[in-house]
Amino acid sequence: MRLLLAELRKVWGQRIFALCLAVLAAANLFLLYIGTRPGENSPQPAAWRAVARDLAGMDTQAQQDFINEKLDLVYGVLQIDQILSYQASGAFLGMDVRQEYADLFNQYEQAYKDKTYDLYTGDLRMDYRLLSQIKEELDTVAGYPQFLEDVQAKAKQLSGISIFNNGKSSYDRANIDKTAAVYAGMGDVTIQYAPQKGLFTALDYQFTDLILLAAMLLLASLLFRQERDSGMLNLVRSMPGGRLHTALAKLGALAVSLLAVLLLLYGVNLVYCGLTFGLGPLGRSIQSVPALMRCTMKITVGQYLVLFLLAKWAGAFVMGLWVMLAALWARRAFVGWCGALALPAAQWLIRETIPATSRLNVIKYANMVSLLRTNELLGNYRNLYWFDTPVGLPLVEWLAAILYGSLLAGSVCLLFCRGQLLAAPAFAGLRRKAAKTKPTTVLRQESRKLFLLCGAAVVLLVFAGYQTWQTATTESYIDAEEIYYAWYMKQLAGPYTEETYQKLLTMNEEFEPIRQLDQALQSGKITSEAYQAQMGAYYGLQQKMSVFQRIQYGNLSYIKENPKAQLVYESGWEKLFGFSGESDLRDTLTAGLVSCICFAGLFAFEQKGGMKRVVMATPLGRQRTVRCKLAVGTVGAALICLLTCLPRFLVVLRDYGLSMPFAPAMSLQGYHALPAWITLSDVLVWGVLARLLACMTMMLILMTLSEFIGNTLGAMFVGSIMFCLPPMLALSGLSGLRWIGMYPLFHITELAQRPDFWAGLGCVVIALGLCFLCINWLKEKWK
Repeated sequence: MRLLLAELRKVWGQRIFALCLAVLAAANLFLLYIGTRPGENSPQPAAWRAVARDLAGMDTQAQQDFINEKLDLVYGVLQIDQILSYQASGAFLGMDVRQEYADLFNQYEQAYKDKTYDLYTGDLRMDYRLLSQIKEELDTVAGYPQFLEDVQAKAKQLSGISIFNNGKSSYDRANIDKTAAVYAGMGDVTIQYAPQKGLFTALDYQFTDLILLAAMLLLASLLFRQERDSGMLNLVRSMPGGRLHTALAKLGALAVSLLAVLLLLYGVNLVYCGLTFGLGPLGRSIQSVPALMRCTMKITVGQYLVLFLLAKWAGAFVMGLWVMLAALWARRAFVGWCGALALPAAQWLIRETIPATSRLNVIKYANMVSLLRTNELLGNYRNLYWFDTPVGLPLVEWLAAILYGSLLAGSVCLLFCRGQLLAAPAFAGLRRKAAKTKPTTVLRQESRKLFLLCGAAVVLLVFAGYQTWQTATTESYIDAEEIYYAWYMKQLAGPYTEETYQKLLTMNEEFEPIRQLDQALQSGKITSEAYQAQMGAYYGLQQKMSVFQRIQYGNLSYIKENPKAQLVYESGWEKLFGFSGESDLRDTLTAGLVSCICFAGLFAFEQKGGMKRVVMATPLGRQRTVRCKLAVGTVGAALICLLTCLPRFLVVLRDYGLSMPFAPAMSLQGYHALPAWITLSDVLVWGVLARLLACMTMMLILMTLSEFIGNTLGAMFVGSIMFCLPPMLALSGLSGLRWIGMYPLFHITELAQRPDFWAGLGCVVIALGLCFLCINWLKEKWK
C-alpha cells in the first residue's frame, strides 16, 4: 500500500499533472462544444430544455398526444404561412386560396392571425424539425412493448419454417431463440420518455476517448518514462521491493488515476450537456432512452451511468496497459509514443473494415477500441458468429478484456523485472559531424524560439489549413430573389441621379405584360382560369417584379430621406460586418485559443533551468531581448488576425461581391447615423484594426502571464479562462458573457450601427491601456 501511495504521489503530487489534466478537461469541453454547436437551421439548446419541461410528469400516451397536437398546429400554421407568402409574391394571383385550402384555413387561420401558438425556437420551420425529431424518439420508446412482442413472434414464426429446422447451419435458428430468451423477462419495464439529446451526447462523444488516450500517454510518461530517461529506474529496481512490487504499484496507480480522469472527463460531459440540453430524470428506466432501448438489464438511467463508468474504466485500463508497455519497452520516448498509438489505430481500422453482420464480427468487437465503445456493450444486444454458434457480445468483450488485461499486465511486470531498460543517450541520433556554429541576431533567435521551439509555426500552419478548408467548403444559400436583387443593385450602384432615374424607368417597362394582364382581369376581359394559365409563363418575371418593388419602396425611400447616401448592393457588406449570426463570436473564440497556444511559452521558455539569468547577463540580453520578443509576438498576432479575417472576406467576395467600397457608409441603412465622409472601406479598415488590436492585447497579456507564472501550461490555462471560456459559454446560451473579453473589438463594425458605438470606442481605449501596462511591466521585469 505504501508503494501504491508513493506512485500516486509521483503522479498527483506534480503540478504539471494537474495543469495537463486541466488542459485536457478544457480541450474536452471545447471539442464537446464544437461537436454539439447547433447550426443556423438547428434548434437551440434552450428549445430542448423547454420540451423536456413540458413533457415532464406525463405518461407516454399523454406525451404522444401533446407532441402530436403541437406538431399538427405548427405544421398547419407553417402551411398557411407558406401559402400566404406565395400569394404575396404573385404566385397565386386570381386564385382564392381560402377556398382551395378551406379545411386548412378553417382549422388554423385563427391561430395564425392571433399568434396564439407557442414556439420553442421562435421559427416555424425549426420548430417543425424539432417536434418531428421528438415525435420519432417518442414513438420509438412507446413501441417498446410491441418490440418485445415482435421478437417473440418472430422466434415462434421461424421455428415452424422447415428451412430453419432442417438446414445445415443452426446459427440463424439459435440466434433467434437466444435473442427471444434474453428479452423474455423484459415485459414489466416502465417507459418514461425524456429527450435523449443531452444524455446520449454526454456518454457517446467519441472525442472524449481521444482525450482519454492523451491522459494515458501522460500517465505513462509520469510513471515510467521520466524514471527511465533519467536513469532512476535502475536505482529503483535495485531496492528490495523494487521490481515486481513496484511494477504492481505502478499498475495500481494507473488504475486509480484512470478512474479519476474518467470521472473528470465524463463529469464535464454530463454537467455541460445537462446545463445545455438537460439529462432528464435519472430514475427513469434505461429503456426510456431511444438509443439505449435494446439494453437487456432492468436498471434506471442513474444505475446505467454507474455501470457505464465501471465498464469504461475496465476498457480504459486495458488500453492503458498497452500504452504503459509501449512506453516502458521503447528506449526512446518518441518511439514509445508511436508504438502506443499504432496498435489502437490498427485496431480501429479493423473495427471499421469488418461489417457488424460479417461472419468475422468477433474480430470486430474483440479488440481494445471496441472495449471503449461502452454503449454498444451495455445499451444494445447483439449475438456474434462463433463457429456456427451465436455468442453474446458482452461475453466476447469481457473475455477479450480479461485476456488482453492479463497478457498486457503480465508483459509489463515481466519487462519491468527482467528487461535492461537503459536510458537513451542524450540527443541520440541528432548529432551531426563537424557541426559549425553560425552567427545570429537577437531577433532571429527570438523568432526561432516563438515559431519553432514554442510550436507557433505548426499551430499557425494547422490553423491556416483549417481556415482554408473552411473557406473552400463553405456554401452560401442564394435564392432567385437575391440573384435578381444583386443584378438590379449592381446596375443602379452609385449616387441617385437623373441617369439612375432613367434606368429605373427602363427596367420598369419589363413588367408591362404583367400589368396588362392584371388590368384585363380587373376589367373582366379574361377569366381567372385564363389569367392563371397566362401568368404561369411569367413566374420568373413576377419574382423580378417583387424585387424591383422592394428597391422602389425600400432603397429609394431611404435615399430620399438621406440624400448623401448612395445605392449600394449591401448584402455582402452586411455579411462581412457581422450584422447577423455568431461569426464574430466564433472568431473571438478561435483567435483566443490559437493565441494561448502560441504565446504562453515565449517568456516562460527563459525560466527553464535559470536561462533568464544567462540571457540577461549578455550585452543585448535585457531591453533588446524584450523588444525582439514583442516584435515577433506582434508578427504572430498579425498572422492570427489575418487568418481570422481572410476566410469571411474571401467567402463574401466570392458569393456576393463588395460593390462601391468608397461609397458613404451611411448608404447601408444600419449606418444611417454615421457622417457622410466615412466610407465603407473606412469601416472595413476600422474593423480590421480593432481585430488586430484585440490579437495584440491577447498576445501581450499572455506574455505577461508567461513571465509572471513562469510556466507555459499555467499561462496557457489562465489565458484560456480569460479569452476562451466567456465566448464558449456565450455560444452555449449564456449570451450576456460575450461582452467579457475581446468580443467587442471583434464585433466593432456591427456596434457602429447601434447607440453603443461609444462603448466600442471605450473598449479600444481600454485595450490600448492594457497593452501599454503590459509592455511597461515586461520592460521593468527585464531591467
